[in-house]
Amino acid sequence: MKKIVFFILMISLFIPSATTSYAAEGKWKVYLDGTELSFSNSPFVSEGTTLVPFRNLFEALGATISYNGKTKTINAKKDNTEIMLTINNPVAYSNGASFKLNVAPKSISGVTYVPLRFVSETLGYGIEVKSKKIYLNAGSTTTATPTTTPAPTPTPTDPAKTQDMTIEQIGELSDRVVYIEVVDQNNKAIASGSGVIVGSKGEIITNYHVIEGAHKAVIYTSDEVKYESSTVLNADKDRDLALIKIDSSNLNLPTVTIGDSSKLKLGESVVAIGSPLGFTNSLTSGVVSTKNRTVDGQNYIQISTPIDHGSSGGALFNLRGELVGITTALVESSAAINLAIPSTDVSTFLKKPQQSKSYTAAAPGESTSGSTQAATVKQIENFLNDEYSYITYEGLEFEFTWFASLAEDKKNIIIGGVINDTAVYSDLMKLQKKDDMSIPDIMYYISEELYDNLKVEGAFIGLYLATYSKTYPSQFPADSIEREGSGYGVFHNFIFGTVDFKEKKMYYTLDLYGDDDFISVRI
Repeated sequence: MKKIVFFILMISLFIPSATTSYAAEGKWKVYLDGTELSFSNSPFVSEGTTLVPFRNLFEALGATISYNGKTKTINAKKDNTEIMLTINNPVAYSNGASFKLNVAPKSISGVTYVPLRFVSETLGYGIEVKSKKIYLNAGSTTTATPTTTPAPTPTPTDPAKTQDMTIEQIGELSDRVVYIEVVDQNNKAIASGSGVIVGSKGEIITNYHVIEGAHKAVIYTSDEVKYESSTVLNADKDRDLALIKIDSSNLNLPTVTIGDSSKLKLGESVVAIGSPLGFTNSLTSGVVSTKNRTVDGQNYIQISTPIDHGSSGGALFNLRGELVGITTALVESSAAINLAIPSTDVSTFLKKPQQSKSYTAAAPGESTSGSTQAATVKQIENFLNDEYSYITYEGLEFEFTWFASLAEDKKNIIIGGVINDTAVYSDLMKLQKKDDMSIPDIMYYISEELYDNLKVEGAFIGLYLATYSKTYPSQFPADSIEREGSGYGVFHNFIFGTVDFKEKKMYYTLDLYGDDDFISVRI
């Protein structure tokens, strides 16, 4: 195991930098009051706009900066001017006024680039371009005209409900429940069901069987607004849950409050809202017949609340207006036996790592190929970079660059995932202190996805932080630090391990630089 660990550390150092090759095309030089500025990565031009590494620019202009890795937002302040820019968002803000950018800030291989002209002029510098040389001079700048886009404001959350609501009041929560129509590649409807809004930006939870085999989905809200969804953030066929997302980016939808289904009592009143037989936003009421009913190896809440075909993926509320279940199935008899997935399972599912995938990739139909051959190293690398470059876990957003290679024995597969955001890494370490399975969960998730999608077994997976520091980064092991120019490069491996799906065990270590043994966990 130690030999394999050493090998992956060595091959990682020779991965070509996508940022360097991309940025080298421009060979632009920037001068501030006659002095050439030094950038960690070369400026380049995109659609007529010069983009430069944000930290070097703001520091040269005398601004203080902060970066929020979760929201991918840069905040900078100099004197009485405050600027806010967000990666991939063409709207920027200066002292609360919004400005439309020709090109949005970009993140390329962990380096964030911002528009040079907007930043410079906003902070009071004139800009002059001569050939491939750009001159910034204090004063003599023009004032940009703000757009009418309002500055972003936090979405208010509903206060906690401690008293029972009436059935009529529960009915008002129907604006949190949607009708879902899934279609094939020819836009022909093949199934329908219900969904529950769990994220204000259009994240919707439903049953896996509602979207299985679909090409995309059409979402109808209670006010009859129609949206399309081509993205699945997560799917669990065994637990019959799927998290999908509306394609629109500018949304602020009402969301449900998720309750604790383990606190339900036998005979407690519950209300279901869904679209049985296509009758959208239908409300029915009943009681909890059994809190724990095992069917086909899975646990459900058994309810007397009537549901039918099309209710799948709908909401089950208690009388405090909390989501306590996802209505899923019924037993066709006169006994009113209906089943809902407990909200405790829903909460666990929503905490799992997420990534954007197509419907056919996340919830494919039955395969006819019958192939069980494992993928090649190149297929694995392409698959991970295509489908898992962005992963969300416990509210943290990770941007990964993946590589794969054969070990020295030419049999074992070595896989590495690299992040560059030190703020997100720091938040992950805090999360790990609270829950010591946080980082292993991410490694296991990737292993499971490779196993389920590409039949990859026994691969060794390492996760890395690659960053740069002007001062010596003593918080990292010395073996992960190398001198780079006037600063230090860090390539830190913070977990390494493998999953044996036959033995149902995961082996991993969080300390490759010490003498700790590998930890064994049953999965």
